Amino acid sequence: MENGNAGSGRYDPIKHIDFLIDTIKDASSVPFTDKCSIERTETINSLEALKAQLPASVAQSNDIVQRAQDIINTARDKNKKILDDANRMYAMKVNDHEITRGAREEAASIIANAEAQAEELRRNAHLYVKSLLEDVNKSLSESIARVQTNLREIDTTIDNEG
Repeated sequence: MENGNAGSGRYDPIKHIDFLIDTIKDASSVPFTDKCSIERTETINSLEALKAQLPASVAQSNDIVQRAQDIINTARDKNKKILDDANRMYAMKVNDHEITRGAREEAASIIANAEAQAEELRRNAHLYVKSLLEDVNKSLSESIARVQTNLREIDTTIDNEG
């Protein structure tokens, strides 16, 4: 495996980090020390490739936010249509007093139902988006923490060699 790709064509940053860790673990030891010898250029190039791949995850979170906005806008549009339909039905029943009273009751019920449905759609959209963003945040945090640990280890190795 080279730089986190196992021939599948899909970049996996976790496998890339594991590759770097294995490279460091397998490096030649300096006798009587905890130091090792690694190929600096290859390791730096590998780390730069890993760094270049991380913004794809950030872009994915932007896509999730955009999908959330689309879901919220759809819910608003549906709410508006339901309210417009309720108002149209209400206006048609205004002709007769008895019909008017029934229309007001029915319109109020329709509006209350429409608002409840719209609120439920908004709530579900927000919960869905929150869940997706929490997953992306966790994945990014774990990846960044691993990269920072590896960078510190490499810096320590480089400093100790110098």
